[in-house]
Amino acid sequence: MKKQNLKNKSRTAAKNRRARVVTVTVAILLIAVAGITVLSKQLTSTNASPVQRTTSQAPTYVNVKVAGHDVQINPQTGQIKPMSAEKALEIANELKARLNKSTDGLVQVRHSDGSVSIDLQNRAQNVVLARTNEDGSVESTCVDDPLAAAEFLGIDPKLVGVDVGRRPNGQVPFRTPARNVIQ
Repeated sequence: MKKQNLKNKSRTAAKNRRARVVTVTVAILLIAVAGITVLSKQLTSTNASPVQRTTSQAPTYVNVKVAGHDVQINPQTGQIKPMSAEKALEIANELKARLNKSTDGLVQVRHSDGSVSIDLQNRAQNVVLARTNEDGSVESTCVDDPLAAAEFLGIDPKLVGVDVGRRPNGQVPFRTPARNVIQ
């Protein structure tokens, strides 16, 4: 009987030792993983912040779909990318075409019921424009005049084909300074 008790005690002691070794090993692994995680996060945050603040690199922008159009936004600040000179020219060309009030090349069509129609070929339209103000608010307007569109958007009126001398009614145009235009 003494031999059997001794065997049981030695088996129990061996199981207890194995359980302690496994428990200590798992605890050491968990502590190591937690320590590595904390260190990597600290290194990442300390390395990222000063580099972005001290370098004069241009911010990176991400494309976001807004009303079916791609808008470039700074993911850190949420600010919309400033308008480039190329984009201002593209907008000006589109405005020039849509706000054109010329009747050159337009043809009147007389119908059998006596009515007359003209295909305006996308000319003489009213255009709704919007811009973001310095305080982040959005302002919109509806224009039918190229000069008013240029003033509202803060782009050079010459881009939309307007002589910046005087308006036909004799008023001197008020010029809104260009906002966020990259030259």
